[in-house]
Amino acid sequence: MAAKTSKDISNNIKRLNQILSRQRDALKSINLNDPEFKTTEAAIKKTLSEIKTNKVSLAETVKKETAAKAKKSLTEAEKDLAYAKASSSAAEIKKAKDALNVAQRDVKGKDSDGDGIPDVIDPEPNTPVKKPKPTPTPTPTPTPTPTPTPTLGDKPEKPKTASELEAEALNVAAGQDFALPETLFKNIPSLNAILKKYVAEKWTPDKLRKAIRDDVWFRKNSAEIKARYVQYYNYRDLQASGQAQGSTDYEMQIAKIEASLKKRSVEIGSAAASDPAALRKAAENLYITNRSEDQSFIDDFLAASIRPVAGMIGGKGTEGYSGQALSNYQTLLSTARNNGLKISDIIPGGANEQQVLQGIASGKLDINRIIQDARKLAAQGQPQYVRDLLSQGYNLNQVFAPYRQTMAAVLEIDDPNSIDLNDPLLRSAISDKGDMNVYEFKKALRKDSRWQYTEQARQDVSGATLDILRDFGFQG
Repeated sequence: MAAKTSKDISNNIKRLNQILSRQRDALKSINLNDPEFKTTEAAIKKTLSEIKTNKVSLAETVKKETAAKAKKSLTEAEKDLAYAKASSSAAEIKKAKDALNVAQRDVKGKDSDGDGIPDVIDPEPNTPVKKPKPTPTPTPTPTPTPTPTPTLGDKPEKPKTASELEAEALNVAAGQDFALPETLFKNIPSLNAILKKYVAEKWTPDKLRKAIRDDVWFRKNSAEIKARYVQYYNYRDLQASGQAQGSTDYEMQIAKIEASLKKRSVEIGSAAASDPAALRKAAENLYITNRSEDQSFIDDFLAASIRPVAGMIGGKGTEGYSGQALSNYQTLLSTARNNGLKISDIIPGGANEQQVLQGIASGKLDINRIIQDARKLAAQGQPQYVRDLLSQGYNLNQVFAPYRQTMAAVLEIDDPNSIDLNDPLLRSAISDKGDMNVYEFKKALRKDSRWQYTEQARQDVSGATLDILRDFGFQG
């Protein structure tokens, strides 16, 4: 691609200035709160950047073109002088020397008329810039008093009013450097203090810009959060005048966040689901801090409200967990029971069950780790065979299930699961020497004091008594 000439670049700058003019006209007709305002403002910044880049390029290109043209002229002048000397013509030699001197000045960037344009590309190199003639100061008309009549230039400048200074400051703040609307200066204390100082102390615009850049609120909040503050304060103004009817962007965003929070509260079992005021406040905080999509942050917040919730069933009051918290609670309770433990035995680090359920919901605790730790606790004091099974993911109730069934049958217990896993007789079925066979275990059960109260025991006793009577001839 051929390099652009200075003329090409000049034409491009002219075209960009025309675009800039149209963009600025368009910006004037767009509402500050309209999303298109930011888009147009960004386009203006881009155009200004392109103009700046083209101006730098133009200066470099003009410099190169000037040097190239000057060098070419110098080469030609040197050749002409050589030809003139060869012809021995004094007139030609003088003419060639004059041309050479001009060419040498051009190489150095000679500007004869001081208009800022090198002679080599100046269409009128010897025509100085015309300076406007100064307007003669009128002679004051003498008066009987010794004080001369003051001229227009002697009038002191009228001081700006507080309203004018405030408007001036707000215009600077609303410019492309900051894009801060008036509502922020009315509602953000630190910005409001800056505005008051500008008026009271008659700051310069540059001092105002520095104060805004140094402001803590301005520095710590992103452009997105600043825009959300604008939406919030605009809504509040409408609310104060009774014009907020749910149609503003702020109101629609808050309603959307509230609905999402309520749904998630029900899912994880957070009591926040039944507290509309708390959900509203949470939705406003999430909106203004731009964290409405941060699921981890939201879960952490909602998990803090997990607790037993009161209810009513059949006219009777109840209390318990709900949602995923209920499911997690039942899992922990089942794990404890299936390993001969209480739920308080498997809760980590001195916490209570409510704190554990909150930790699981927020992701700070892993329920699978708690379950595995419960099995490790149950393995203490168990034979190696049992410890191995527990480490593989089995629960104690699964290990002793066959013996529980046998024990329930022999002792005539309706529910095998009601037999305590810590029952000494049950535990004796498996030892470091190995596990007891069913026959031996039944024999051991018949020796247990509980067996004598079974129907089978009574039948066995009755049968034995009958045999004795027969032996003595009392029964036929």
